[in-house]
Amino acid sequence: MKQIIGVFLILLTLNACFQKKEVKIVQKETILKEPKVDKRVELLSIVFRLAGSHEYSQNLFPKYVESIESHFGEFKNHDLIKFVKDELLEDGIGYSSVMSMAIHITEPPIIKPIVTPFPCKSLEEPWNKKSSIKFLKLLKEFYTDADFETFFNDNKELYKTASNRFKKVYQNLDLEWYQKFYGVKPKGEFRIINGLGNGGANYGPKILSENGNEVIYAIMGTWSVDSLSIPVYSIEDYFPTLLHEFNHSFVNYVVEKYRSDLGESGTIIFNKVKEEMNKQAYGNWKTMYDEALVRSAVIKYMKDHNFDKKTIENELKEQINSSFLWTDDLVKELERYDNNRDTYPTIESFMPEIIKFFNRTASKIDA
Repeated sequence: MKQIIGVFLILLTLNACFQKKEVKIVQKETILKEPKVDKRVELLSIVFRLAGSHEYSQNLFPKYVESIESHFGEFKNHDLIKFVKDELLEDGIGYSSVMSMAIHITEPPIIKPIVTPFPCKSLEEPWNKKSSIKFLKLLKEFYTDADFETFFNDNKELYKTASNRFKKVYQNLDLEWYQKFYGVKPKGEFRIINGLGNGGANYGPKILSENGNEVIYAIMGTWSVDSLSIPVYSIEDYFPTLLHEFNHSFVNYVVEKYRSDLGESGTIIFNKVKEEMNKQAYGNWKTMYDEALVRSAVIKYMKDHNFDKKTIENELKEQINSSFLWTDDLVKELERYDNNRDTYPTIESFMPEIIKFFNRTASKIDA
């Protein structure tokens, strides 16, 4: 997850970049749907807000938060909210695992798993069978008891306006770069969700179906509004985050596949920057490595698309200031990978080199 604070650091220079020239992108409508608000995402973000989950309790869209409190305030003692508060939050369910559940269920009021058996492979931990079954049962009850359908319908015009305003951001995304750079063809489609209840938090989950097809999501938060309290999505403010989130679906599974080879270096490095990582909600070395590769890939994308030098420098500084101290060297590794595609056709084929890189980094992390 890339928080709003980091995005602000490159706001001014990105603005200058896009004023000079617009990035021309070839777009594939067959695999990238237009952005929209998703009923499942709004439902789960509201549930975890009512339960007091701090990452879902931001007030960056005050008018919408007021609507939530007005409609759902009396349901804070609902059995679902108690279950989330007393058990799920205690089990560590929050942040991206909440959004992962959202994309793995059918749209309300049906609310049932899309992929069986459930929990499936692509549902993020720490969801388990017992907690998932109970959660979905109570979620169905809450949806009816709290009359979520009326709330969602009452806000349809707002949702439509928000997604229309986001179009200028998604139209700049070069999806072909992902396929070319990672060496992996999409097995399904990309979807952009505008999460109006998510504040400054953004997520990149995916769902893998039984036949091997996948849907890759960028669930984008909403952290800026105009004088009429309607969301605004400037390219320079939101585009880097959109770019970031789509990378996760190409990176996370590869890091997971090589977990045993990365664990030793990951533990050493994480212990040195643990406090700084925890402040960003990165609670273990695996998440830190996911972010490390994604953030470096963002810089690679910027270089490949001729972003101006100052913008790229500021992005690098942002990562170093966020305690990803090795980013400059990791970007160079990704450049080496991309310059030797005959030897390394996919990012997975380059993972032994990434493992060596992190071993070297761990050996000199004190310096």
